[in-house]
Parts: sequence; C-alpha cells; structure tokens
Amino acid sequence: MSLDQYSFCPCGNGKKIKFCKCNEHFPEMQIIHRMIAGEQNVAALDRINVNLKTLPSEPWLLAMKSELLLQLGELESLEETSAKFIRLQPDNPLAKLYRSLVAVVRGNTEEGATLMLQAISDATEALPPLTATVAMNLMESMGQRGMILPALLHCEMLLDMGGDMVRVASSAYDSLVSHSNSNTLSRESLPSPIEAEDAPYSERLAEANALVGSYRISTAKTKLESMQREFGSQAPILQVLLYCQLMLTDVEAAGMTCRKIADIASLPQPQRIYYQALGYDLAPKANGVAVNEELCQYVIEDSEFEQKLQENKHLLPIAVDQLKGLLEAFLSEEVQPKLAFVSVEPVLQEQFCELDAARTGSWMAYYGKQTDKPARLISLEPPIGARRAILETTKKELGIGSLNRELLEKMPSSYLSQVTASIMLRKQVAPERRSALNDATRQLVLDGFLDYPQECLSGKSPREAAGNDSLKLKLAALLLHWQGSGTCSLTDNQFKELHQQLHLQVPKISASEDVFDLVGGASYFWTDLSDIDPNSLIQLMQSALTRGVTSIYENLVQKSEQMQWPDEFKLSAEYTQLNLKTRTTSDPDEAESLLRRIVEAGKELGVPIGNAVLERVEVLNMLGRSGESRQFLEQSLRDNPNDPVLLQFVQTAMMRHQQARGGRPEAAIASSSAPSSGLWTPGQSGEPQSSAGGASGGGSKLWIPGMD
Repeated sequence: MSLDQYSFCPCGNGKKIKFCKCNEHFPEMQIIHRMIAGEQNVAALDRINVNLKTLPSEPWLLAMKSELLLQLGELESLEETSAKFIRLQPDNPLAKLYRSLVAVVRGNTEEGATLMLQAISDATEALPPLTATVAMNLMESMGQRGMILPALLHCEMLLDMGGDMVRVASSAYDSLVSHSNSNTLSRESLPSPIEAEDAPYSERLAEANALVGSYRISTAKTKLESMQREFGSQAPILQVLLYCQLMLTDVEAAGMTCRKIADIASLPQPQRIYYQALGYDLAPKANGVAVNEELCQYVIEDSEFEQKLQENKHLLPIAVDQLKGLLEAFLSEEVQPKLAFVSVEPVLQEQFCELDAARTGSWMAYYGKQTDKPARLISLEPPIGARRAILETTKKELGIGSLNRELLEKMPSSYLSQVTASIMLRKQVAPERRSALNDATRQLVLDGFLDYPQECLSGKSPREAAGNDSLKLKLAALLLHWQGSGTCSLTDNQFKELHQQLHLQVPKISASEDVFDLVGGASYFWTDLSDIDPNSLIQLMQSALTRGVTSIYENLVQKSEQMQWPDEFKLSAEYTQLNLKTRTTSDPDEAESLLRRIVEAGKELGVPIGNAVLERVEVLNMLGRSGESRQFLEQSLRDNPNDPVLLQFVQTAMMRHQQARGGRPEAAIASSSAPSSGLWTPGQSGEPQSSAGGASGGGSKLWIPGMD
C-alpha cells in the first residue's frame, strides 16, 4: 500500500499526513515505508533507530518502530518502545493500543481492556487497524482465563461497530457461545438495564449511559460507583455498573455486584435468582460456592512405601504426564514424579457387582529419593465430601496419617468438582443394564450435591437448607448454576423434580415476552414451552444446540414433535430436531440412522454437513461396518468438495500420511489452528479458531501467523 500526503499519518493521531505536523518528515517516512513494504524489516528498524537518535520524541517514528517490533515478535523491545510512546503521547489511540497489546500478552487483561477501550473512544475518523489485533488477542486471553462473559461482551461491541470488526468478531463469537467448559449463564449476554425515567438519579444515569455508548467505560464506572454510594443499591445503576466491570474484566467486582442486585427485593424473583447464580459463576469464592483444596507434602522414610502404593487397592495408576503441568506450576519441579495415582472407592456393589465400578477421588504423586531431596508424596486433599472420605481411607492404609503434613498451596476449586461423581467401570456394560446403571450413577451425583455443605447456604447442605425461607433464593440460584454448568446427567424434568424435593418453584416465563432480555442464559430453563410459537421454538432449539444445553434437549424434541410447523420451518425444524436427538441417544444404531438423516436434510438445506459425515463414519466403524463407512466417506468427499470440515479432514489426513512417510508437511496444512498462547494478527494465515482456550498465562514471546 502506497504512502502519500492523503494517507493517514503513521503516528496514529487520526489525521492525514498533509494536515499533521509529522508532514515535515514525509520524505524520510516514505523511505522507511518502502523498506517495510519490501519486507526489509531489519534494515527499516535500523534506519528508525538512527532517526530516533536525533528525533527521540517523534510519534511517527515510535509508531513505526512499534509496528516493526510487533512483526518481528520482539516483546521486550516492544514493551520499552510502547512505554515511551504512551508517555510522550498519552492521548494517542495508537500508543494506547500498543501498550494494551503488551499488557494482554503479559496477562494483565484489566489494563489491556481499559487501554483498548480508551483507544477506541479517542479514535477520531477511523479506528487504527491495530484495533482488530488487540481486540482478538484480548478476547483470546480472557477466554484462556475463563472470562467468557467479558469476552462475549467485547465480541458484541465489535459486532456492533460493523465494517471489518464484524469479520474479526464473528469467529470469536461462535467459539465463545459454544464453549462447553463454561456455564450457560456466561455464554449469553446480560439483560437490558431497567428504565429509571422518574428516579432522582435518572439524569446522571443517562450521562453514564452516554459515556458507555462512547466507550468511555472507566469514566462511566467511576460515575456509577459515585451514584451507588449516594443512592444505595438501585437496580438500574448496578446493572450498568455490572456491564462496565465486565468490560474491564473485573470479574470479582462484577460477581459482588450481581449479589447486590439479587438482594434488591423489588426486583422480580426470577431476575434475582438469575443474578445470584451469575454471581456464583463470576466470583465463586466471594459468593460462597468455592472450596479450597490443599496441595500437601509428606516426607517418606519407609523403604517399602513405593511397593505399598503399587499394591494399594484404592489407588489406580495414571500417567505422570497428566500432572506434569500442575506440579511444575505449583512446585517448580523440573523432575517428573516417579509414580502417579488417582484414589478410587468401590461403589454400586449391590446392584452392579459384576461391573467392578469405582468412584474416583483425588490424586497423589510420588517422588523417589533424589540427591538433594528425600522421597516425597504429594497429595491433593479436598476439604470434605466423598472425595475426602476416599482420601482418608487411602492415607490410613498407607500409614501416612501420622506423618508430618506440609501445606504447599491452597487451590481454589468449585463445588462442582466435589459433587460430581466420576465412575470408572472395569467391565463392559450389558445393553439391558445401561439404563439401570445410569439411574444409579445419577443418584450418586444427586446425593453428592444434596449432602454437600455450602458456604452460600450458611454452611448447610441443600438438603438441610430445604424449606428455609431465608435461603430459598440462594438455593434456587445454586440449582440454576448447577444446571447451567452441564456437569451432571440430569434432564430438565429431573431438575424440576429436584426443585420440588427442595420445596422450590421453578420460574416459568411466557415465550411471548423477551425472555433472554429478562434473565439471560436462564431462559433455556425457564421459558414456558406450552405457549411458544414456531419461530421462537426453532430459535431456542438452535441456540440450545449451539451452546450444548443438553438438559433441555428432551423437552425441546418433545415440543418440536407436537408443533404444527409452517412449511417454511419444516425442514429446518426436522434438521435441528435430528441433531438434538443424536446428542441424547446412547444407542449407536439409532445414532447412525439419525446421522444419515441429518446428512440428507443438511444437503437439502444447503448447510455444511462435514461434522455429521465424520460422526457417522466413526459410528459405522464402531458398529463393525467399515466397508460401508469407507464407501460413505469417499462418496461424501466427492459430493461435498468444498465442505470446510471435510477439507480440513483431508488436509489433516494428508499431513499424517506425509509424516508417517518421513516427509515434511506443507506450512499451509499446519496453519489451521493457532497456538492458544500466541498473538493473532488479521490478514495473515492461521487465524485462531477459538477465543476460549485452556488455562494459560501471558507469555513472554509474541506469536504472529506466518512465523516458524
């Protein structure tokens, strides 16, 4: 791209070069620009550094140097240059964006979000192109840290901006809403704030909303906090404040604001339950649904201890690699443990003794004696509950109960990790026994939840809190949060039965209302299906399928089968209904038949069918019909040469084949997924497929697509 007098000045102030004071350096600017365009990045950087010796404060030089350092992946130098840039140009949007990017890569999402929003607010004629890079990396970082709702709100902001930002945000949005490891409540936007036209603070609230609309989120937050101190807990104020806190990634403060909103008695009960449950998800510790597991160490002097570990019937060996990352992070251990185990306890022996079923507990890692360290046992110890009981039994049998217990680290964990029963089966389940086993396992999960004391319930278990009027709202919110987590196998009808058992009433909101704008993600569980219209039902079905809200699939399928679908909806309804059924069936023969029909309906609708094709191939192979599977796959590849999923499948297969032969795969094949801790820049290969990866901190090295 050429650089002329009517190009925007590289300094980032939003002016054309002709009207910017940097214009006096235009000839030198052109020379450096041509060098960069010719990919002479190192030479261009050298020339910039020479210029900075005589012109140390020129913003266009600092901006161009920052751009080159970004492309070269030099984070340390970029951090130093961006600090100087923003110090000399504190109101420059580009300076804020570079500083924001460094903060994001360093793991400081709050500073990164604040600076990026300020840069957007300060931009005059057009947003700097760097905005897309910063926004995408910020959302990636938030996703890695479990801040799904803040990332979603940022994504919605970008979508509302239109233009190039829509392309940047679309793939991130799809990834965020389908992030199955996060609660459904955090994968739907916030309800709209309540109107406050006649309130004494209405004028000031309108000013705060105007600040939010111009992306001056930090200023709006300060104003709203001042209003809260003056007028107390008012829902309209707190709802806008909640949005600001989430946009600034202050999830702890947002979780506390949710609790304050839930305490407002004038709000409708469903909204109060929703906000309390959202608070549980955003700030579990502050809202009383977190537990502290303890990482402990025991020094072992028993020479036969290793043999005792291997012979103990309550310990199941696991690969030491499964604990490698955690142990390195908390113990700074470079040496891997010699052995690793998960504790187990036999369950369901009366009904299913032939299956040798066992419930899993916590893990242990054993380090043999080293030159400078004695033999040690590292143990993760839950505070209470079934997992703690299994651990205590194991510790007693190993004889370590009397040993000195050294606390290494307290590790915050959700109550969900304590009440979910992971059952291991050592033998195959007969088809006729599957249903009974599912029921028995489900009861274990229910009992684990009902009998687990919760801080939010004043130390009572849900079973003990049942019927206590002062705890009803928090208990109902706990059930909503549990259902939204998707970590148990209960259906929506079974959750309704659980509500009855605990003397609670499930909120029911007419589908004629804007349910999602009232209670956000709780709408999946509280929408009254009895009066729902076809358009609303198909939207609810598709949205639930995208987000994996499995507990309501059964009811949606049943309602879909009863619905008199208009002609324009019939095929889409059938396609979505088949997908819902496929996700709930445990019969491989039924799954194969459903997938075949999904492929046929998908072709008729003209939607991508690659995922269904590959799933059917897998099921056919599992059923021993490999010949039919191969023939179906080959025919599907011929019939759908442009399907993105099938194209990626072919590319991956080619890459593996080439690797097996000792060849070197082409870079284009490997660029389908980006490193989760890397840096994404638009307009280059390898755009990230997800903005919600695993738990990974900010690194010290930038990654830009196209780099080795």
